[in-house]
Amino acid sequence: MTSGDGDHQAGIRSEHGSGRLISGRYLLHDILGRGGMGTVWRAHDQLLDRPVAVKELHILTHGDEEHRIRVRRTIREARAVARVPHPHVVGVHDLVESEDRLWIVMELVQGPSLAHHLAEYGPLTPQHTASLGLQLLDALVAVHAAGTLHRDVKPANVLLRRDGSAVLTDFGIAVLDDGEFLTTTGELIGSLEFMAPERVMGAEVGPASDLWSLGATLATVCGGLSPFRRPARPATLHAVAYQEPALSERLGPLRPVIEALLRKSPDERPTAASTRDALHRVAAGHSDAGALLPSPTAHASWPAPLLADADTMTSGRQGLVPAGQNGQTSVHTTSLRPTPQPSSRHRGAKRLLWALVGTTVLAAGVGGGLFLTGVLPLKKDPVTTTTRQAVKSTTGWQRVTGVTVRQGDKVTMRFVSGQWTVDHVNVPMTGPAGYNAAIDQSLDGAKDCKIKPAAPFGALLARLAGEKNVPIRSVGRKLTFKAAGNGTLQLAINDEADRCVQDNKGTLTMQVSVTHQP
Repeated sequence: MTSGDGDHQAGIRSEHGSGRLISGRYLLHDILGRGGMGTVWRAHDQLLDRPVAVKELHILTHGDEEHRIRVRRTIREARAVARVPHPHVVGVHDLVESEDRLWIVMELVQGPSLAHHLAEYGPLTPQHTASLGLQLLDALVAVHAAGTLHRDVKPANVLLRRDGSAVLTDFGIAVLDDGEFLTTTGELIGSLEFMAPERVMGAEVGPASDLWSLGATLATVCGGLSPFRRPARPATLHAVAYQEPALSERLGPLRPVIEALLRKSPDERPTAASTRDALHRVAAGHSDAGALLPSPTAHASWPAPLLADADTMTSGRQGLVPAGQNGQTSVHTTSLRPTPQPSSRHRGAKRLLWALVGTTVLAAGVGGGLFLTGVLPLKKDPVTTTTRQAVKSTTGWQRVTGVTVRQGDKVTMRFVSGQWTVDHVNVPMTGPAGYNAAIDQSLDGAKDCKIKPAAPFGALLARLAGEKNVPIRSVGRKLTFKAAGNGTLQLAINDEADRCVQDNKGTLTMQVSVTHQP
C-alpha cells in the first residue's frame, strides 16, 4: 500500500519516524508516500510477523468539532474498506489510536501506483488498459454493493502488485449510506480532473459517479494525458462540467467505452454490466466494443452557470460558457442576488460558479495576476506529441523522428529499455547514465573519443540542433528542458561517431514527448 495522493516513493527515510513502535505492535520503517490526508509507512506487524502498510492520519484524536468530524471520517474510511473483501480492493487489518492520532493498518502492496507507472514508462495499450479496467470495475461493484462510494478514483489511487494486477486504494473521502454526510456544504474533496460532473455541480452522486472517474482514469493511463486537465483549477472545473473530453487516438478500440463513461449526465452512462462486456471485448482484442454500449437517448446537457440580471462588466476576454456555444463575447453579466427557488441542478450550476469565483479570489490574493469578473478566461490546451526512438550505439547523432521542437516547447525524454557498450570486448553493458567512475576512469586513454568530456562514456546525450550555441545535455533515465529556440532534436551515445564506434554494441529505446503551449 502506497499513498494514493502522491507518487510511489519507496525507500524515503524519515529521521523522526523510522523505528517508532505504534500501539506496541507496529514497527515503522520507511515512508512509502505522503498525501493530503496522511503519511503511509512501510511497517512490520510484530505480533503476526508480517509486513504491513500503516497510514498515519494528519489529524489528532482530540480537539474541536472540526477535528472530531475528521476523526469520524477516518473511522468510516477504515470501516468502508474493511467490509469489502475483494482481491482488487486494498485489505484493512486494523485501526488504532496512538500518539494522539489515528493509524490505519493495511495490506502492503509491493508495487507502484498507476500514476507512477504512467510517468515512468508511458501509456498502456488499449488491451492492457481494458484488463486493468475490468479489475477496477469489479472492485467498484463490490464497493457499491457494500453501500459505499469511493469518490476519488484516479491513477494515483490504483496500485500495481508484482503480478501486474490492480488494487484500488485510499477511501479517504468515501461516504457510507449509513453514516453522516462527511463534507461541509460546498466543499469539493478529491482531484478535480477525475471528479464527475455531478460532484462539481453539487448534484446527487452515486455509483455512476465512480464509473465516470474510472473512465477518466482509463483515458489517462491509455492516452497519456488527463482528458480534462487544464492549466488552472477554474478551467478544469469548467472542462469537467461543460466540455467534451480531449481523447487521444491511442485509445483505439477503447474510445467508445471511454466516451460512454464520460457522458455528462449520470443517466446516460452505461451500467457496470454493459461496461464489463465492452471492456472484455477490448481486452480480447476485438474492435467492436462500442456496439455493446447503449446509445444516449435524450442526452441532457448541464445548465450554464447562472448569469442573472444584474451588474454588467465589460471585458474583451472569453468567459465560461457551456460546451457547444460561442464563447467569444465582450460582455459578461454576473449577479450577487439569488434567483428565486432554483432547481437542484441550477443550484449546482450556481455552486460551480461560486467555486470558480472563490478560486479566482484565492489566485488573485496569492499572485495578484487575475482580474476578478466572476468568470475566468480560458486558455488553449497545450498539445503534446509523443514518440519512441531507438538510439544506436554504432551511429553518431540520430534525429528523433515524429516530433517538431519550437522555441518555448517542453521536451521530456524517458528511458524505456535497452543497454549498450562502448567496448563490447573489455567493458560491460550500461544504460543511459553511462559507466560508473571506476569504469569511466579505466577508459581514460580514449578520453578524446568523448563528445561531452564532463559526462561518462556510454551516457546518452541530447542536443537541439538550431538552438543558440547548441548545448549538449546528458539525458540519463529522464531529462526535461525548455527549448530556447526552434531546432531538430538529436540523440547519441557519448563516444565520437566518426572514429571510435567500431567496437560499440547495443541500442537504447527512449520515449520522447514535446509539449507545445499554443
